[in-house]
Amino acid sequence: MSHDPSGLDRRRFLTRAAALGAALPALGTALAACDAGEREGKAEHQSRSAPRDTEPHAAPPHTHSNDDAAPVGAGATGYTRYDPALPPPAKGRTVRLAMTVREVPVHLNRDVTVPAWTFDGTVPGPVVHVRQGDTVEFTLQNEGSLPHSMDFHAAQINPKVAFRSALPKQSLTYTFTPRYAGAFLYHCGTQPVLMHIGSGMYGAIIVDPPTPLRPAKEFVLVHSEFYVAKDGKGGWQFDYQRMLGTLPDYVSFNGVANQYMDEPIRVKQGDRVRFYLVNAGPSHPCSFHIVGEQFDTVYLGAPPGNAIRGVQTFGVPAGGGMIFELDCDVKGEFPFVNHGFGHGQKGAIGFLVVE
Repeated sequence: MSHDPSGLDRRRFLTRAAALGAALPALGTALAACDAGEREGKAEHQSRSAPRDTEPHAAPPHTHSNDDAAPVGAGATGYTRYDPALPPPAKGRTVRLAMTVREVPVHLNRDVTVPAWTFDGTVPGPVVHVRQGDTVEFTLQNEGSLPHSMDFHAAQINPKVAFRSALPKQSLTYTFTPRYAGAFLYHCGTQPVLMHIGSGMYGAIIVDPPTPLRPAKEFVLVHSEFYVAKDGKGGWQFDYQRMLGTLPDYVSFNGVANQYMDEPIRVKQGDRVRFYLVNAGPSHPCSFHIVGEQFDTVYLGAPPGNAIRGVQTFGVPAGGGMIFELDCDVKGEFPFVNHGFGHGQKGAIGFLVVE
């Protein structure tokens, strides 16, 4: 393969991917994607910077390093809770949304860090909040060392054109309009997709209906699994073979196991609470449950339709998203869990504290 515009050759692709824990079968597929990306040509890879006038669309979640472009393998410089609060929607009906692929170390819990592939330096990436019918002009800038792409589950669009891969130091841009409201996943769609999602490349896009839902305290939980192995140097790395085996080492809400046990989600008695639960997988469902409570409303599809009432537990499949609502009329500490307890015990658990 000839050098791409960033000067990276095949040997460097192999070396960097191996350092990130990619197994050889995955590398072959990733390199095939690289070759395919080159064949697409410059017409499909727009080499321009992200728009400067990007409108506010996401709350900054947790950061893992003082340097967003920290080299792979560098030690993370502190742990910060991922803020689960839903940010306000973007202003205006045309949303200019830009993200950058970055390779940074991230926390899986307070003690374990791994080098990850990320959108904007966090796992999950930033929460995107738009309205049904908005025009979303999206740009992805690839500052990683392998090809990457973006698949928005809220988009109805030709994936061969929009969800194509951008080579390192290149960008891509496309436009879509969400036709349905709800909680949707976004993720890297470059092959092998399992490796890219499993290495941290996912997040949530929340789409509001034309008629707003009733006022509530709103939170976003992105459920995911992590598969890790020792890197031979005393540290940890994501492991593709373990991803294929589908027996996770950690399971989490918003990227860090047990973080909302240490620092709970807090509301007031009488508050209505709405959880937007998106399941990034990459392989397992999340059976969402709050101990000591019931959901008075669960939206299976686009709200305000498709609602079911009086629900104790409901499964969200990998790649899916649902909306869960309840009235917090009883004070106390209420654990929210993946009731598939083999996964709940691995970190998919937190506290909703009603004060």
